This record gives sequence, C-alpha cells and structure tokens, in this order.
Amino acid sequence: MALLRGVFIVAAKRTPFGTYGGVLKDHTATDLATHAARAALTAGKVDYDLVDSIIVGNVMQSSPDAAYIARHVGLQVGIPIPVPALTVNRLCGSGFQSIVSGAQVLNNRSAF
Repeated sequence: MALLRGVFIVAAKRTPFGTYGGVLKDHTATDLATHAARAALTAGKVDYDLVDSIIVGNVMQSSPDAAYIARHVGLQVGIPIPVPALTVNRLCGSGFQSIVSGAQVLNNRSAF
C-alpha cells in the first residue's frame, strides 16, 4: 500500500547549467528559478490560482534576495501573496527534498 496517493508531477523544469562567469553571470538564482517555475506551470497547464504552496530547493544563497527565494519566485511568477512559500537547503538534496516536501503537503492537504 502506497503512503502517498494521488500525487503526480505534471511538469518539471530546472534552471540551466553554465560556466563560472559565463552567459548567466548577470542573472540571479531568483531570476533563473522564476523562469523555471513559470515554464513548469505553463508546460503543466496549471492555473496559477490553484497553487496553494511554493517550495523551492536552493543550495546556496548567492544573491541578496535568495534567502527568501521561494517567496520571491512566487511573487514574480504571479502567485497570490497569501500562498505560503518554503525555501529548502539540503545541499545536493535540495531539489529532491523540495519534491518530497511538496508531496507531503499535498498528501496531508495542509500548508506548512
């Protein structure tokens, strides 16, 4: 028997890889995550009003707004202000932990 029922990934996008000092050097982690989030919501045909939590995995706070990257991404994408946001930093496991945390929120039908 599965512990999680009815949780599906309908679309996924990630930030690009680049070289140090390369073409992405003028873009913050928040800029890149916003682009990926908007692309994932578009690819999944998800209505922004249906988003009830934001979880972003981020390894390093590399820009002044990255400490609250999940909140900034949500606002820049157009998610309503009352939607809770969680930034996850588990080093190399940050992205995976964000997926696990999202599944837990959906399974429990609760905000964090």
